[in-house]
Amino acid sequence: MKVPVIQNKQFVLYLEDLNGSLFIHCDIFVKWSKEVKQNLKSWFNKLTSVHGKELYALHDPEDKKHEKFLRMFDFSYLYSTTGTDGNKYDIYIWR
Repeated sequence: MKVPVIQNKQFVLYLEDLNGSLFIHCDIFVKWSKEVKQNLKSWFNKLTSVHGKELYALHDPEDKKHEKFLRMFDFSYLYSTTGTDGNKYDIYIWR
């Protein structure tokens, strides 16, 4: 279950515990801009400094825009897997 941990008019950051691994999700509600990026990065840094542990992200390998987004926030490719829906996914990690 995704739990919203940071929410404002621009975006929501969620955390989800999956078998002891904490996954992060993000929904953005506005057009991407330098201001949105800076605000999101600031909140992400606050969250990670408080949390202090690894975070994981689920990635569709076909979504190059999402991959760029993950790398912008210093996530690194960890491994590929097949989801319960039969689709292929990449798992990224932030340390």
